[in-house]
Amino acid sequence: MNISKRIISFDFFTAIAFIAGGCLMGQSGNLQLGSWDNRAIVNTVYGSIRGVSDKESTWCWRGIPYATPPVGALRWKAPLDPAPWSGVRNARKFASPASQLIPRLGPIGSEDCLHLNIWRPRNTETRLPVYVFIHGGGNSIGTGNSRDYYGQAVAGESKMVYVTVNFRLGVMGWFRHPAITGSGTLEDQSGNFGTLDLIKALQWIHKNIEAFGGDPGNITIAGESGGTFDVLSLLTSPLAKGLFHRAVCESGINMIYSTKQGEDQTVKLLKNLLIADRRATDDLTADKVYKGMSDKEIDTYLRSKSPAEIMKRIPVIFGVMAEWRSIYKDGTVLPAKGYSVFSDGSWANKVPLIIGVNKNEATLFNLLLKKNAPGSREYELLSRYQSLLWRVCGMDSITIAMTSNPVAPPVYAYRFEWGSMDGSGQSVLPKNMGSKLGANHYAEVPFFLGMRRNQLSLLTGRTFTLKNKAGREKLTRLSLSYLANFARNGNPNGDLLPRWDPWNASPGAHKYIILDAGFKELRIAHGTDTQSVENVISLIKTELKEPEQSEIIKKLGAPLPFGLGR
Repeated sequence: MNISKRIISFDFFTAIAFIAGGCLMGQSGNLQLGSWDNRAIVNTVYGSIRGVSDKESTWCWRGIPYATPPVGALRWKAPLDPAPWSGVRNARKFASPASQLIPRLGPIGSEDCLHLNIWRPRNTETRLPVYVFIHGGGNSIGTGNSRDYYGQAVAGESKMVYVTVNFRLGVMGWFRHPAITGSGTLEDQSGNFGTLDLIKALQWIHKNIEAFGGDPGNITIAGESGGTFDVLSLLTSPLAKGLFHRAVCESGINMIYSTKQGEDQTVKLLKNLLIADRRATDDLTADKVYKGMSDKEIDTYLRSKSPAEIMKRIPVIFGVMAEWRSIYKDGTVLPAKGYSVFSDGSWANKVPLIIGVNKNEATLFNLLLKKNAPGSREYELLSRYQSLLWRVCGMDSITIAMTSNPVAPPVYAYRFEWGSMDGSGQSVLPKNMGSKLGANHYAEVPFFLGMRRNQLSLLTGRTFTLKNKAGREKLTRLSLSYLANFARNGNPNGDLLPRWDPWNASPGAHKYIILDAGFKELRIAHGTDTQSVENVISLIKTELKEPEQSEIIKKLGAPLPFGLGR
C-alpha cells in the first residue's frame, strides 16, 4: 500500500493498523514513511503534511514540528520527539520563531519554536542531496523563516532538498545552573539545549527526508555567523555522528565556553531579576538574597518568568544581539576539551568542509557601534585589523588545526571579496558603500543561496544595482555551482569552473580561493598566506607610527564582536 499516493485520515490508518496487527506501524509506534511522488502531500513517520508550490518550480513545506514543544516542565530540557498527529497537517505557513528580544521592537517569537521548513524541486527526482542551513544572529536572534534564507534557488536551480531550522536561542537555548540542570539525563544537565535541538532536527531529517525525495545518506549542514558557531560545535559532537556528511562554515568564529562560565552568567542574570523585582536594591543585596534561596526556590522562580522577562535583564551588544554565552564544553553533547579536538585529531565528525570569511567582516559591527564615522581613518583602520582577526578566528586557526592531522578530510577555504575596495579605491557597491561596508559580514549569503534580487536589509541597505548586476549574477551562479557540487560529492569543483583546491599546509602552497566579481566579469584568484594574532599585531607595528599604533592596539584589545581580539 503506497500511502503517500492517497489522502487518507489518520483514523483510517489506525483502524487498518489495528485490524492488520499493526503492520503499518513501526516499532516506535510511528506511521510508515511515504515515498516521494511529486505532490504537496507527504507522509512522514509522524503524520501527513500538506505543503504548497513555490517560486523557481519548487515545493515548500513550512512549520513542520521536529520535536515536542519545549514548554512548561520541558523548558531547559533536552528535546523530545514530536507526537504523531491525525489527518493531514497544514504546512503552508511558517511557525513561530524562537523567543527573542529585539531592542526597540520588543519580544517576539515563542518557546514553541522547534519547527523546520523544507524546499525541493517540483519534479519526480529522488535521492537528492540535502542542504540544511542554520541561520545567523549570534545564537540570540534570528529565524530560519527569514526571507533572506528562502530555499527556492538552492532547491530549484541546484536540485537539492533545502531545509532551514528554528531552534531555542539565547538563554532559552543555552543555560546552566545546578538548581535547574543539576539533575535529569546527561543531555538535560549539559545546558546545550540549542545544540540538542539542532541534533534532534538532524535526526528528524535523517528519519523523514526520503519522503521528500532527499538522500539521508548525503546531508550537508551549513551555517552563517552564529549558524557557523553551531556547525563547528556539531562537527565535534559525538551525538551528531552519522547525521551529516559535509559541512559549510560561513563567517563564524571558534567560540566555545566552559560550564563554569555558563553558570556564572546565570547567577548574574538571577541577581538582575531579583533587583528588577525589588527583592534586592543592588548587586550586594541581590547576592545575599540569592545565596539564601534553595534550589527549589531558584527553579520555581526562574520557571515562573516569561522569556521576555528573562531576556530584558540580559545586556545587549551591537544594537540587537544579547550578550549571552552559548555552546558549552559539557563533556556529553560537546567534548570537555572543546575545540582542541581539531588539533589532536579527535573530533567526532570528520567530513569534507568548506570554510571562509568575508574580507571586511568588521565593518557591519563598527557601523552598528557608531563609535567612529564611516570613512574616518580610525574606522578604516579598526575595520581592517578587526577583519583580519576575524579571519584568524573564523578560518585560519581552525583550518590549520584540522589540516595538521593526517586524518583530516579535505578543507576548502575561501575569502569573499565582492563589494570591497580594489587597489585603486573603487568598489562595485553604490555611493560610499564600498568604504562604509565593503565585503561585510553577511554579504556572501545572497550569493551562496542564489538570491537574484537584493535582500532589503535594515543593516546593509540596497547594495544590488543594475550597474553591478552582470558580475554579481556570474558570481552567484559560480557560488551555487561550487556548493551544489560540494553537497553532491564533497568537492566543489566541476566542468568549466575555476579550480578550487583544498587547503595545502605546505608554506607557499594554495590555501584559499578569492571569490569576487567586478561590474561585469568574475575576479577569481587564490591566496597562499596565513594569518595569526601575532601576524596582525606585527602588521600594525609595521604600518602605523606612534601614538596611533598604541591607540589602535589598545582598542583592538577592548571587547570586539563576540570577544574577538581578547
